[in-house]
Amino acid sequence: MINGMIRNIASDDIDALVAIERACFAAGYADKMMSAEDFADVLDDERSALFCAVDGGVVAGYAFLIMEDGAANFDSLAVSPAHQGKGLGEKLFRHVERYCHDNAIPRLNLEIKETNYALLKRYHGYGYKCFEIEPGFYADGSGAIRMLRYFEV
Repeated sequence: MINGMIRNIASDDIDALVAIERACFAAGYADKMMSAEDFADVLDDERSALFCAVDGGVVAGYAFLIMEDGAANFDSLAVSPAHQGKGLGEKLFRHVERYCHDNAIPRLNLEIKETNYALLKRYHGYGYKCFEIEPGFYADGSGAIRMLRYFEV
């Protein structure tokens, strides 16, 4: 069952976002983690969009986009382990797609770890196509699969 609401982040959310970042990415993605300063910088960056999922009054997850060259790059999505399995990740992902459509952003790029077969299958099901593999992208030596989807705008 999907609960919660999606909204833009506020400065009061940063500590919760950092805690989610650590809980979700410390193992295997530590070199890609965002700090409190990184999240704070996003608040004032017109080229970025950062949304959070709130469940039961608690910031439970986030999705982060960077706009570049007429496209949106899906930098990360994370849901706190305590809130996983409720559909919040799916809700955040769909919110990002709607944001792209509503803001006339024609393409959404994303990358996943080459061993994340569940996400690869899910994103293919959403209409995303693989366009590049970057070997050794992650700290543990795993490669990244880059995917994209075009939107009619």
